[in-house]
This record gives sequence, C-alpha cells and structure tokens, in this order.
Amino acid sequence: MKKNYLKNKVVLVTGSSMGIGKAIAWELAKQGAEVMLNGRDDEKLIGTENELLANGCNVKAAIADIRKQDQCRFLIDMVIKKYGRLDILVNNAGVSSRGSIENSADRNFTILSETNFTGAAHLSKYAIPHLKKTKGHVIFINSIAGFRGMPFNSAYSASKMAQAALSEALRIELWDYGVHVGIAFVGFTQNDPNKKILDVDGSLVYLPKRTNMQLATQESVAQSIRKMIEKRTKRITLTGLGNLANFTIRYLPAFSSWLLWLNREKIKNQYTMIGGLKVDESVQVASEYQEILTDSEVEIEAVKVRQR
Repeated sequence: MKKNYLKNKVVLVTGSSMGIGKAIAWELAKQGAEVMLNGRDDEKLIGTENELLANGCNVKAAIADIRKQDQCRFLIDMVIKKYGRLDILVNNAGVSSRGSIENSADRNFTILSETNFTGAAHLSKYAIPHLKKTKGHVIFINSIAGFRGMPFNSAYSASKMAQAALSEALRIELWDYGVHVGIAFVGFTQNDPNKKILDVDGSLVYLPKRTNMQLATQESVAQSIRKMIEKRTKRITLTGLGNLANFTIRYLPAFSSWLLWLNREKIKNQYTMIGGLKVDESVQVASEYQEILTDSEVEIEAVKVRQR
C-alpha cells in the first residue's frame, strides 16, 4: 500500500448523516478522500456536511432513499457527474428491528429487506462499471447478526445474512477485474441518542442508550474500515463479543445453537418489544423510513446535491 492511499480517492458513504457512517466519512476525508455523503433527512445531512466542511474535509451531500432502485442509480450517476469517477462505495445505510416473525409488523420485513439488502445490491450494481475502471472497493458494513439467524431478531439477521451472501458472491465475480470487496461484521457500538429502530409493531422508536456492555466507539470502527480499505482486507469482525460470536458460530455451531436455546427466554424478553420514545412520523423528514418523494418526482428531485 502506498503512502496517502486515500488522497483524492472518490468515496460514496451511504447513511452518513450520523453514527458509524458519519464517522467513516470523516475518517476517510481526513486522509484526503473526496466524500459524497448520503442520507434521507435533509436537515441532519446538511448539518453533517457543514460540520465536516468546517473541519477541512472535502465533502458534498446527496439526499437519496436507497430503498428505491431509481434513486440508487441516480445517486451513482450524481457521483460520476460531480467527480468523474468512483473509487470506493461504502454500503453503510441500514436499519435494525426487534421481534419474532409471528408478531412483527408486515412493514418491517419490507423495510429491512429494501434497506439492508436490495438497496446495497442496487447501489453495488450501478457502481460496478465505474469501480472496474478504478480497480476500486465495495465495502459492506454488516453486523454480528449476519453470522446466523438470531431468534426474536430473525428478520433483521436474515437481511444481514443476505447482504453477507451478496458480498461473498460479488467478491468472486469481481476478482478478475481487480475490485476489492470487503465486509465488516460490526459488534455492539456506541449509538447516537437519536438513532431510530423498528419496534415489533412497525413503529419507529429511539434506540435506548446502551449501558450494560463494553461498546466500541464509532471512531474505532471507522479506523478499522479505513485500514480494511487500505489493506484490501476481505473480511473483518469487530469487538471482542463479535469475535467470540464468530468463533462459536463457525467452529462450534451446535454449541452456539444450544446457548441460544438455553437463553431463549432472556433473549425473548430483551428483543420482543423495545418500547421507549416513539418517533413522530407525521413530520415528513424526521423519519428515515418515510417516503420523502412521490414516484412522479423522482426524476427531478430524488437526489439533491448541494452545489459549491
């Protein structure tokens, strides 16, 4: 790896208005990358853009809903229009949920699949022709829930396992073109106070602050992603708990299943209903998962890139 590898690299980080995505965008921009930020919440995304610009980062903001195929295509087109190339796609945008299959709201399955799997698949599809030219990178930000089906978190883990399968297939498909495909299985990480999650009844709630476990910082996760890109690493697992889960599931699958069975009541109690403060979905841009544009408006306003 040459020194200053990321300098002048063009990067698209989805879901980068807050949380891990914002930390990744900041970390890569500090190394000299030109970063396209992406999110659904106009106010939050522009706030992040202004914050990073004030700290000397070369970033631009693009508002798009990655659950919509045409907006995925338009988002990639806008990156090429602005920069003329694409070196790195970081598929970070995601949503989590809780609850059993039987009791989960129907909308949860759709939102989880469209955000965690098909959105990443469509973005990767439209990015590939450009990444072949630059021998670039496709990075997937996954979860330890992507290792196996997790009881009472089944729909979420299924969407993340689908994304993991996509990354494995894509790695072989792009091998001969010199495109690096990497996946990061992220363990429990500090969350922003306004992070939203799908409750079992389909409502959006603010995820309570995690206080009962040792958590990775968003900055440490971002640094690991940077190193993954620089070294073209295929697969990383973050946090001690994540590595323990990976080991038991891969090498002791029967033991892993037994542990889940043994703790099924505890897991059920923790993951059946989050409760907590619900998100006001009547405010259009306040919800990451509410439609912000009608289909007829997509061609004109699906993606707004701030000119500078």
